[in-house]
Amino acid sequence: MSFKGICNCGNIQVSLDQQPEVTLICHCRNCTKAGGGPFSINYAVEDSTANINDPHASLKIYEDANTDSGNRIQRQFCGNCGSPILSKSPKYPRMSIFKAMLFEELSPPSMEVFTGSRVGFLEPIEGAEQG
Repeated sequence: MSFKGICNCGNIQVSLDQQPEVTLICHCRNCTKAGGGPFSINYAVEDSTANINDPHASLKIYEDANTDSGNRIQRQFCGNCGSPILSKSPKYPRMSIFKAMLFEELSPPSMEVFTGSRVGFLEPIEGAEQG
C-alpha cells in the first residue's frame, strides 16, 4: 500500500511504496530556513521507492551551496505554493530526503542531525540517535 503526500496547492503529489520507519530531524540552519520552523522533519528514502507526480511542472530546484556539511544540497519545492518537497545530497546519490509534513501521518523520530544548531528551548528527542 502506497503512502501519499501532497503540497499545499495540490500541484505536486508524492507516493512512497510504504510509510518510512525512519524519521530524520534536521537542525541545520538551512533546513530550518527552508521549512520555516525550529527543525525539519524528513523521510530519507531510496529513489526507487518514490514517485513524484508533477503534471503542471511546478517542481523548482534551488542549489544550496552554503551548507554546514559542505555539500551542495539540491532543495526542491513547489513553485506555485512554496511547499518544500525534498532535498538531495551528493553524499547519498540514490536517496531523496522528503519533507515529512507533506504526509498526513508521521513516523516517530529516530535520528537527529546537526544537533549543535538545535535551538535552545528544544530538548533532545528521547530515544533518537544524535548526529
